Amino acid sequence: MSRVWSVLSITAAACIGIQDARSTEPSPKPAEAEQVTVTGEAVSTPTPAPPGRPPKETTQVPGGFTLKRAAEMRLGRASSFEDLLQRTPGVFLQSDGGAEVSKISIRGSGITSEDEPLGVMFLLDGLNYNQGDGEAILEDFDVNTLSHAEIFRGAGGFKYGALTLGGAMNLVPLTGYDSALFQSRIEGGSYGYIRANMSGGAVEGPLDEFGSISFRSRDGFREHSHENTEILFGDADYKFTEQIEDRFYLTLDWSDRDLPGGLTKLEMENAPSRANPLALAQDWNRNWSYVRLANKLSIRTERIDFDAGLFWFHRDFEQRGFFLMDFRQGIEMYFAHGSRMSYSS
Repeated sequence: MSRVWSVLSITAAACIGIQDARSTEPSPKPAEAEQVTVTGEAVSTPTPAPPGRPPKETTQVPGGFTLKRAAEMRLGRASSFEDLLQRTPGVFLQSDGGAEVSKISIRGSGITSEDEPLGVMFLLDGLNYNQGDGEAILEDFDVNTLSHAEIFRGAGGFKYGALTLGGAMNLVPLTGYDSALFQSRIEGGSYGYIRANMSGGAVEGPLDEFGSISFRSRDGFREHSHENTEILFGDADYKFTEQIEDRFYLTLDWSDRDLPGGLTKLEMENAPSRANPLALAQDWNRNWSYVRLANKLSIRTERIDFDAGLFWFHRDFEQRGFFLMDFRQGIEMYFAHGSRMSYSS
């Protein structure tokens, strides 16, 4: 008898479940809802285009490419390319005695160079900044005058010539359009480091101009490694029409640096801050003055991008290093000039 009641209770429960399931089935007539329309604009690139540059210049780069904005650097120390290019993929930076970045390598190119960067092409707004021997003295340029830097790794730099397999770095300076009317900055740190900068820009009708003057001094980590550098930079542009403009660039640099010389492995382990005794006795040092003039004509239309530029620089360089009676490094004075033209459609 109990078995019969169990069967009846199970059957009743199943019938109730079926009825509940039928009651939850959707009605044949769907419920009506208000129509919702969503609109938006497509994002052309995850990397914002530089000011005044078409977005395609940052999206249509075949290969490794990084855009570093100087505004990020100015949140902290803003003294050298080490501050600007930190955490850039594929870029290796090394300083000379902690004074200034003297070696920049992209994917290992030129990493064995003894002093200045070699194997990487540096450009100022598309115009060559390297010397005739391929090296570049980066102390000539003040990173605070930059808007951003475009880093092309490997063959991505071929747009600037066939000799840029090691990579290229285009430095784009501030203009009257993207700089403050006036600003000043002073910073200091360990080992007697102090840096001061004043800059400003303006726009007056078709003319815009930007100027900056900087002073940097530091005692250095090692003995006899004091450095003084003064840099003046300016650029001015005149817009003939909305499509045609001409920009002029001026760079003046004076630098004086004491050289501490090399140490043996044992000396480096025991007293890494000491200078080579000969460097003290013979007063090893390096100083130079530098002037650079450049001009670039640009034409931008919906169909073409055309640039034509000229540059000229002169350097008066003197280095006093290790010497014997019949050998001594001395005075070098040289100048160089060049031109560049590019067209795309």
